[in-house]
Amino acid sequence: MQVEITITNPAGLHARPAAEFVKRAKASASKITVTSGDKTVDAKSMLGILKLGATQGTTISVDVDGDDADQVIADFTALLSVEG
Repeated sequence: MQVEITITNPAGLHARPAAEFVKRAKASASKITVTSGDKTVDAKSMLGILKLGATQGTTISVDVDGDDADQVIADFTALLSVEG
């Protein structure tokens, strides 16, 4: 399952939001990749997520391959759509 998410939280995918993103990815048995521009990384890699440089307003593509894909997408969408 693939979905595009526009990051609306002010911190983007840096520091705490990135750590939470990776924590949630690691809790899943699914294979999860994230694409921003021409970069695709493993969602379970903190360094990979930080290298995306995704800021507020960036649209990322999240690809989840596993039984819990719907839940993973819902979790990531909620995390990245937090205002202020």
